[in-house]
Amino acid sequence: MTAFLLLKSLTAFLRQAVDEYTAAQGQGGEFRKPEVFEWNLPFKNARQAEKIDFPYIVARIINGEDQQQKPDSLLFSSVKIDLYFGIYQDSVNDQDPEAFVHPDGAYDLLNLMEYVRQALFEEVIIDNKFTVEYPYSWEIPDEQPYPLWVGLAHTTWSVQTVTRQNYEGVDLHGW
Repeated sequence: MTAFLLLKSLTAFLRQAVDEYTAAQGQGGEFRKPEVFEWNLPFKNARQAEKIDFPYIVARIINGEDQQQKPDSLLFSSVKIDLYFGIYQDSVNDQDPEAFVHPDGAYDLLNLMEYVRQALFEEVIIDNKFTVEYPYSWEIPDEQPYPLWVGLAHTTWSVQTVTRQNYEGVDLHGW
């Protein structure tokens, strides 16, 4: 349940963080704010199969881990969430369609990824419950599906773990 709540809180935070970010280009060259999704991009609408879903950010839980704790220490677990970024940048020169096209969408992608990284580490704790931790790593793959540009960030979060309930005289596990 905690990982579920973290994913919901993170996507709400990201929606708010990019609410005024419009440097990502959408279809047709217009600038628009990135849409934020959980787990995956939504399925295509068959009636609008050509519609471009860019720019976007997708948050996906990868795994979680409970560390063995020392007695009387605070109990925390970690959850790893990957953030997938996508932008659309066709790099077409409208003044001279025959001109050399420089695939510069990586700059727009990098700007969006850096904007989100800064927003996360300026806030650090979201919903007074979930803490983003180091290391934070990101990557932009060499091969890109031009004119679409994609990147990935790996995040680690500290979340409160389950607290053991020990009842004296009650055998909870049959031991």
